[in-house]
Amino acid sequence: MDYRQAAKEFCEKETQFHLGVIPTEQSNPITKNLSATIAKDTAAGVKCVLDADVNIAKVAREAFKSEEYKALVKDIVRCMDEGKTVLFSSVGASGRMAIQLDATWRKYFLNLTQILPKYKDVFIRLMEVTNSLTTGGDRALVQAVENFEDYMTFGARQIVEAGVGEGDVVVALSECGLSASINGSAVEADKRGCNTYYLYCNPKEILTKHLERSRKVFERENIIFMPLYVGNMAVAGSTRMQVTTIELLVAGAALEMAADIWLKKTLTEEEYSCLGTVSLSGDGYADAFENLSRDLRQGEALKGLAKAVELEADTYTKGGLISYTTHEYLLDIMTDTTERQPTFTLPPFRKKGQTGPLSWAYIKDPLYPSDVAWQHVFLRPVKGLDWSVEDYIEMQAAQDIIDNPPKVGGEEVFKYDIGNSSDESRWEKRPAGLISVDINGSFHKKAQEWANKESNNFDFTAAFRFGDIPEGKISENEIHVPVDVPRTSMELMSHMMVKLAFNVLSTATMAKMGRVWGNWMIQVLPTNKKLIDRSTRIIANLMGIPYEQACEEFFKSYYSREEGQEYRESYVVETLNRLGFDPKEER
Repeated sequence: MDYRQAAKEFCEKETQFHLGVIPTEQSNPITKNLSATIAKDTAAGVKCVLDADVNIAKVAREAFKSEEYKALVKDIVRCMDEGKTVLFSSVGASGRMAIQLDATWRKYFLNLTQILPKYKDVFIRLMEVTNSLTTGGDRALVQAVENFEDYMTFGARQIVEAGVGEGDVVVALSECGLSASINGSAVEADKRGCNTYYLYCNPKEILTKHLERSRKVFERENIIFMPLYVGNMAVAGSTRMQVTTIELLVAGAALEMAADIWLKKTLTEEEYSCLGTVSLSGDGYADAFENLSRDLRQGEALKGLAKAVELEADTYTKGGLISYTTHEYLLDIMTDTTERQPTFTLPPFRKKGQTGPLSWAYIKDPLYPSDVAWQHVFLRPVKGLDWSVEDYIEMQAAQDIIDNPPKVGGEEVFKYDIGNSSDESRWEKRPAGLISVDINGSFHKKAQEWANKESNNFDFTAAFRFGDIPEGKISENEIHVPVDVPRTSMELMSHMMVKLAFNVLSTATMAKMGRVWGNWMIQVLPTNKKLIDRSTRIIANLMGIPYEQACEEFFKSYYSREEGQEYRESYVVETLNRLGFDPKEER
């Protein structure tokens, strides 16, 4: 259709996706000068991003004391006793985190079979207590699935296909309460008799006043609501930052606490003593996060993060590529590298044998070939969506989805080579860097041997080392981020450390490269209606023009592109440049 007509229809008919009144979609005053700050001083810019975490520990501490949280922990223990399911459901960055929570639980009980083989069959059964789904299926872990989060019907269908029902627990990680698919999954889970928990990160009164899809959730009497509002995001609208951080902290702690309760009542004192620290108290987790946040913002840790940002920014500015290699924390880093695509309009991961743009950053498992590495990522069967045209019609999908159903079957995941093969695409552009990631000394000897063997293919190698860093070197070029975190059953605080470090690494790198203006994520890839609205609001805010005019200018840029040019430049940047915006001008 004509761009004017498209803009008119979006302004008049898609008001449920006009999200300017939502706090998590607004600019955070703490980081309003991020781009100017980091241009002058990388470490100061990194600290600026981390400063936006200021409310997380306080909000988490309150959540841990709530009756709703205690009920969640109790429900997880009950599911362990009764063989019921605890299903984490979400979309986008939170959807990838749902998969991570599931995999972390499974890994812990798999490891326990080696410590206490007497309980092997029990622990294997407990591995299957958790499950996960993300909007768009498991393929969304490696590449965003366009428009799927716009449909409550899609989220509901995935709950039906998960087979959960009475006695099972569904934890809807609703990001900020805006995604229709997650709201649909929560409503459907409640209808099916599940004990349904809804974790949300915006004020309820704002969500219910402006969004019908949110009202449909909050009107459900049996859903258990857990508010986790921590303020605006470090980069406006980027919920992969503070929103997913507090969700990981709260949901992850619930898993560790539940496991602790169950193991303590099941094992003998002697057996239990062999497990180390299984979990912390609520205050213990809040204190640990406060300490982690403080330590990353100062001293050697801050210097290390700044050096890592400068290394990556320099590589990408020169047109090069980065490949991370790790085994133990591959899923953690994959979630961050995947999320860079829609957040900053970067090319997505490329399938084996595919041509076209390359993702600037990628992830490789140095221990296993790709198919085996994928098995270790999920520790469960890969789940795709094998929906027919008739299914999409029944779910009232848009005509473009019906005409061209996306490829989101389970087999699509295995088309991405994350294993220890030599991948020539990763040095297709120069300079090409191979970075070994070591968390608390986890970098395996065989991983180091693989990195040494592959080093001849790359222009440079380095190691990013986080947490408790042992003596001895794994690379001639090492960047250290020393932080002391409590070591618990599922290593929650280590996962928190990796999340914070890589979120700030990718965000600060993009800001250093001028791909953030102020604290607005101008390089947004509009893969759904929420992101079309966000693009429009950025243009309106920075240009000082009405929303309707900004929307028309956005669609003018959007419809001017030929197929395959979506990564040429952000539509927002193209529009702002066309309208004469100067990002260096003081405002």
